[in-house]
Amino acid sequence: MKYKGVVHDVGLQFSPGPFSVDPFNADLVRYDMKAIANELHANSVRIEGEEIPRLVVAAQAAHDAGLHVLFNPWKMGANAQETIAYMTEAAKAAEELRKKGVDIIFVTGCEYTIFSQGAFPGETFNERVMFMIENGGAPGHEHAQGTSEAFQQANARLNKILADIVSGVRANFKGKLTYSSGTWEEVNWDLFDIVGIDYYRRGESEEQYVKGLERYKIGKPLLVMEVGSCAYEGAGEKGDGGFAVLQGTNPDGTGIYMDNKVPVRSEKEQADYVETQVNVLKDTGVEGTYIYVFAFPIMPYYGPGNRDLDMTTYSLVKSFPKDDPRSQKIPSWEKKEAFDRLAKVYGQLK
Repeated sequence: MKYKGVVHDVGLQFSPGPFSVDPFNADLVRYDMKAIANELHANSVRIEGEEIPRLVVAAQAAHDAGLHVLFNPWKMGANAQETIAYMTEAAKAAEELRKKGVDIIFVTGCEYTIFSQGAFPGETFNERVMFMIENGGAPGHEHAQGTSEAFQQANARLNKILADIVSGVRANFKGKLTYSSGTWEEVNWDLFDIVGIDYYRRGESEEQYVKGLERYKIGKPLLVMEVGSCAYEGAGEKGDGGFAVLQGTNPDGTGIYMDNKVPVRSEKEQADYVETQVNVLKDTGVEGTYIYVFAFPIMPYYGPGNRDLDMTTYSLVKSFPKDDPRSQKIPSWEKKEAFDRLAKVYGQLK
């Protein structure tokens, strides 16, 4: 496996309010990139975020640490025209980095159908997800993609949007392009140099999971752009659906959980999942695997039980709330078991 990767978030707006990383600390990012290279033994990082200057700072820091870069601008909730214009501007910044010698691939979007407007109908994320479910699309790899006429028309709209994005990006960026696809999306991979999929395992057998990769093997390099687990008992079988157990927060910051049942924190659950998936994927012919996600400070560890928002994130490190002195240090996080387990696995891979 050529690329041993991790996803690093520099700030996304999943819902109205602050970015997932707020404030942005360039010194911490530089520390993170060194930790990813020297402690996690990764050699590549997928940097995702909305603000282009943040992406540039992080990409340069990754390069300085000796890491290959997937440059992933991401303006959530935008419509097609806004996204095309935004990606075109981001491509100019990425090209400047490429000219400076940064080993960089441009990621033209991620799961556009549910995170952005114009492909699946719906003004909100939830409305677009409901359309996907009602029309036969589902994240699990044992499921076929949606076959309704409405679903096929939506995928046609997706590929038109992607073609326009690619046109704007290629006019300004001369490196290779990929896209981070959901498994329910029927992407026209002729547009791209590299096939990229978010490929979580949701309780299916190893044989089923590996078999699901076959439809992406079309003679181009294949990257698993995202895979990971939350850190509570039972999270591994939920895969990318693990976050949904947390359904909101109370005014005092405690979590509101599905069926009013607070999960039991288990860093071992997350570590087992990460180790297993890397060991499975390394023998499947994929060119790289990216574990989601290095840190997710917007959901910190306030305390045990229903004050533990961190266990419902996919982060390899535990962040702390802003009023905790540990959040003001560099690093502002502590390693979870999955960090050390991934470091061991990556360290053994050639």
